[in-house]
Amino acid sequence: MEELVVSIIIITRNRPFLLEHCLRHVMAQQYPHKEIIVVDSSTNEESERVVAQFPEVISLRLRSQSNNMPQARNEGIAAASGDIIAFIDDDSMIRSTWLLALLKAYQDERVGAAGGRVIRRPEPYCDQQCGKPELIIRPSGVVISRDIDWPSAGKQEVDHLIGCNMSFRRSALEQVGGFDPNYTLTNLREETDMCVRVKKAGWHIVYDPAIAVVHISARARPFFGDFPDIQFSNGRNITYFTIKNYGLNLYTFLGQSLDVWRSVQRAVFLSCLFTSGVVAQLAGRVVGLYVGLAWHFSRKRRVAASPQISRRMPSVHVQTPLPEGEPIGRA
Repeated sequence: MEELVVSIIIITRNRPFLLEHCLRHVMAQQYPHKEIIVVDSSTNEESERVVAQFPEVISLRLRSQSNNMPQARNEGIAAASGDIIAFIDDDSMIRSTWLLALLKAYQDERVGAAGGRVIRRPEPYCDQQCGKPELIIRPSGVVISRDIDWPSAGKQEVDHLIGCNMSFRRSALEQVGGFDPNYTLTNLREETDMCVRVKKAGWHIVYDPAIAVVHISARARPFFGDFPDIQFSNGRNITYFTIKNYGLNLYTFLGQSLDVWRSVQRAVFLSCLFTSGVVAQLAGRVVGLYVGLAWHFSRKRRVAASPQISRRMPSVHVQTPLPEGEPIGRA
């Protein structure tokens, strides 16, 4: 069988430190038929200087581009020559089994996309639990991504992959077209949209836990911990994804309504939790102030009473030892 050429596309923006470590992990993969492409939309030259340390890496610079992930991916695809196009983020550190497992997945000519485990906790905590991941898209357009951090046994077919660790057969990408630039700002659902189109075109999407990356995102925030413009973008992209791929019908309306209701419930719960946490913090401060002052004044009382206690205590006579060799006797 002819060896497949793998184009590894790394999307980066203003994170040169992470990019350097990411590149070193990729370069360590022992496979001669690979090319590495960095698509850099940074606002300064630091990432470009990092890439210059690796002469074999192809560098693409996107200037005046504001975090448009679909555009960056499409630029990388246009420059790539591989049979397999793999995407990782600059904060994705691929594991030693990553590339060989990726190639193994594409031995099945029906596979149009492959990805794997996204490890989000340090060792040994990342291996405490195990089970099958849930990468499902409901007929209503609701996207489920659960347990992708867990180690699991064997491959399985899924509905979609995670953007920081996904790959596609070039022929599948050419069949369905590039990434949709309508997913703006947070770019949420842009990779899911591609997976839906690949699957609708008749290709299989495979998840293999051996295709593993460590991805402890430096930009991750708690749910509803982002600014309103981020929440606006997420809501916009989710709704666009649903209508584009699943239409506007009773299923999608009810599914998205239920999804919104769950989000509202969670937001209310977290708001109540935050408020009660603030109240508990203030109450703890008041109690701590009382306990601290009580200790302070009781200490003053103990210090004031200590001379009386010392006067009542019997005196202890300590005999000074004689110098060595001196006879014991009366003076």
